[in-house]
Amino acid sequence: MSVTLGLLAVVLGLAQAGEHGWGSPTALLSLAAGVLLLLVFYAVERGAEAPLVPLGVLGRRTVAWGNIAGLIAFLTETSLVFLMTLYLQKVLGFSPLAAGLSFGVLGIGTVVGGTVAPRAIGRIGTRSTLVLGGTVQTVATAALVGLGDDRSWMWLLLTGTFVGGVGNILVIVGFMVTATTGLPDREQGLATGLATMTQQIVITMGTPVMSAVATAALTGAGAAGIAVNAAIVLAGTRAAALFLRGAAPASR
Repeated sequence: MSVTLGLLAVVLGLAQAGEHGWGSPTALLSLAAGVLLLLVFYAVERGAEAPLVPLGVLGRRTVAWGNIAGLIAFLTETSLVFLMTLYLQKVLGFSPLAAGLSFGVLGIGTVVGGTVAPRAIGRIGTRSTLVLGGTVQTVATAALVGLGDDRSWMWLLLTGTFVGGVGNILVIVGFMVTATTGLPDREQGLATGLATMTQQIVITMGTPVMSAVATAALTGAGAAGIAVNAAIVLAGTRAAALFLRGAAPASR
């Protein structure tokens, strides 16, 4: 119960911060309550004879850093879609339907990435696949900093989101494999559940976390938000790959 309420409070706090600013009393109280509840959960699990989440599993590098890589992948791509939606509608003047259809190329990119990822993992390993995917996503995202304020720049947006989608899925597949392999059979279910939780929670958090940055898209400073997004991808995936070095055979 404490972990569920804690995560809900954190998500609420982030949503309030994105809408009303980080100084919002509701945001601060929600975030504080969320952190407190998560600490309660940690304390309970640490002292339990049969914990719901054995802390030893979280201490495994493959589980911890695999999930961190997944967190970064979902956080950055979700927030980037939100930023680009505002760009398409508020800057270029597209309708909501047209803006949504523009992301069809992103979907195609994820299909391509999903096809390439197993082959990449089989050939170069999960750790190298994480680095490759993160690098591709970083370059594609950074290119979007150059978007202008007229529709002649659509080619760049479509190309960037397609290539970024390929890279993002490489990271996601690499994260799932890393976070769920090399574990005893009794821990497989827990590791899979943690990976799924990471995905669902971060998808929920992605938009509120970056919504403050997204507002900058309306004032001409959207490029800064895109640049930060790209930097997070690069730094996060490289850090995960560094700490995963030699952690498990699957992440060579």
